[in-house]
Amino acid sequence: MDYQVGDYLVHEGSGVCQIEDIDDMELMGKGSRKTYYCMSPVFKAGAKVFTPIVGSTVRLRPVAGLDTFTRILDNIDDIKCIEGANERALQDKFKEVMAEFTPESMASVVKTVLIRKWNRIAAGKKVMAMDEKILNLAGRKLYEEMAFAMGKDVQYAQHLFEDAVKSHQDTLLIGA
Repeated sequence: MDYQVGDYLVHEGSGVCQIEDIDDMELMGKGSRKTYYCMSPVFKAGAKVFTPIVGSTVRLRPVAGLDTFTRILDNIDDIKCIEGANERALQDKFKEVMAEFTPESMASVVKTVLIRKWNRIAAGKKVMAMDEKILNLAGRKLYEEMAFAMGKDVQYAQHLFEDAVKSHQDTLLIGA
């Protein structure tokens, strides 16, 4: 899909970005001239991202609309929590679901990890470091895109999602 200068996209690694320029460049050295999207991440002031239009392993997609996030929040109970036979299998499943690169997949991961975190805290246990890492990564991606779609800040989107999960939280213990 061809995008234009001014378009907003979700960059797999950098989140919501705006295309500022499309330019032929030689970034990787001699003989590697390619056409790149030159983008600015919306939530990282001053940062720049260069992604080749053809031959990139990094995925880009249009930013989801407000209707997507409204549907996610309104149907939070329908978002399935991720399960695994053990911690290793669960972490692998998180990575697999995150690789789907959709707001719904990120919401599933974030919901699962939030409930695991809250259950561990309620049981007087420490939050697992891997859960925090996954929550930071998936949460950032979900909350930034949600904030952009809503025209709000990231903290607002985070609180909105967490409040939706809390108010509809199952009493199931997930890997606590």
